[in-house]
Amino acid sequence: AAVWFVKEIFPLIKEQHPDSILYLIGSRPTEQVLQLQSSSILVTGYVTDQQLAEHYASARVAVVPLRFGAGVKNKVVEAMAYGVPLITTPVGAQGLPGLDDIIPVTAEPVLFADHVVTIMKSDERWAQYSAKGNDYVAGHYSLAAMKATLQRAFFQ
Repeated sequence: AAVWFVKEIFPLIKEQHPDSILYLIGSRPTEQVLQLQSSSILVTGYVTDQQLAEHYASARVAVVPLRFGAGVKNKVVEAMAYGVPLITTPVGAQGLPGLDDIIPVTAEPVLFADHVVTIMKSDERWAQYSAKGNDYVAGHYSLAAMKATLQRAFFQ
């Protein structure tokens, strides 16, 4: 996913927003991912929960360009919980019903890049996606949402 994003999408973002810096965060990056490091691409490797929170606090947009996998992608939910607007692929949206109604979901590199740049440049769009992501997490993953789900499962 990281290699695809860096090769296919990040150059399109850099054309429109040359000062963009991409952080590739995740434990045990492969050699192929480590080789992506440059002045505008920083590969962090493992970060603590506190460091991750700091990265989210300073991020303008999160990208989750997943290419394969199954089930709910915690990275997607996590970004929304931190209030960071995100763009993901259809694979990243799997298991998250209605997600494509509130955030951009695409595997098309040009569209993906355009969504990233729009969020980076528009405070209004940033606030819109941030709020919708927070609402989605609250509606599906908050304690109240979990209690309601359990009540429906056990008492109806």
